[in-house]
Amino acid sequence: MKRLVLIVVLMSSSCFAQTRMFPAGALDTRNDLDVFRNQWYSRALQALHEPSLSSEAKDQRVESYRFLWLRSFNHPVSVRIYRNDKKQWMLTLKIASGAGGYPPGVLIDEETCGVKDVDMQAFLTRVNKTGFWTAPNPVNDQKGTDGSQWIIEGVKDGKYHVVDRWYPKDGVARELGWEMVFNLAGLEVPKQSIY
Repeated sequence: MKRLVLIVVLMSSSCFAQTRMFPAGALDTRNDLDVFRNQWYSRALQALHEPSLSSEAKDQRVESYRFLWLRSFNHPVSVRIYRNDKKQWMLTLKIASGAGGYPPGVLIDEETCGVKDVDMQAFLTRVNKTGFWTAPNPVNDQKGTDGSQWIIEGVKDGKYHVVDRWYPKDGVARELGWEMVFNLAGLEVPKQSIY
């Protein structure tokens, strides 16, 4: 029986090792909560068919930013801004069929478009003004069970950073997430579903 339990544990840990989208310790100071968040967010990103940005940081040429919006009772949403092979800025908006606090479901909507240089420069200025690259993380700010996670990731010059906040009303995650999902991606969301 002990051998069977060990095999199951090893199989589940090796499956998780393949699906980890965030560096260890990036999402929580407690190992068990860091693993939990990593699994939760990674499942959503996999359902959205999104790459691991922390892995992309190995390439010094990559610059990319992503907002992952996990609302307890609404569809998972990701907005990723990146440079394509022609050095043009692109934006991809994806939505999954499930809910942010439950199984993420499957990809149901995907749109990709170019980003105007003037809009991109304004966004990059906002990234710097908010102090994204030096914003503390992990921050254990969750004060309830239902709500939303606003996760902003960035890759630039071989450096990776993530800012993860629970239901932020202001600050770097709220400002950059809002800019990405509403202003750049143009997603229309009923007011009662913005949390």
